[in-house]
Amino acid sequence: MRIPEHRRPSAYYILIILAVVILFIVTSYQYKITDRMFPLMVGYVAVPLLLLDLLALTDSKIGEKISVFFSAKTPKEVDEDADPTKRTLGQELLIFLWMGALVLGIYLIGFLPCTPVFVYCWMKYRGGYSVKESAYLAIGTIVFVYVLFELILQYELYPGIFLYWYG
Repeated sequence: MRIPEHRRPSAYYILIILAVVILFIVTSYQYKITDRMFPLMVGYVAVPLLLLDLLALTDSKIGEKISVFFSAKTPKEVDEDADPTKRTLGQELLIFLWMGALVLGIYLIGFLPCTPVFVYCWMKYRGGYSVKESAYLAIGTIVFVYVLFELILQYELYPGIFLYWYG
């Protein structure tokens, strides 16, 4: 199965994410059984999805079938509809910087305080939404996360290292 030249950057990106997810899965096994359940669920769902995404980039019958199944478009139609904007390495690294800031924020101050801050900043500065729309989205996200994880699933979200140090 061959990946066309113009789809290779996407394939490299998928392979990097796949490596991170596998590292995530391996690292999760070092946690207590109750703490590793959710990360493992996310990791084991992500691996087949990433592999399907990688296969969809190939010029093969299976790649075309996967592409049509998930996007209702052939790979050629997907290529034609693709955003023609060229992104520089600096722009791509800026996205990774945003994600790094999110991970660092979660590590330091925890999921619940970091989530609305990140969503607001992302929507306002990267998404171009207004202050009001960004605030609504941030509030909606934190309500969703709190209700789903804390109330429905009874899963204690990571509180951040500062809480451990000063709590």
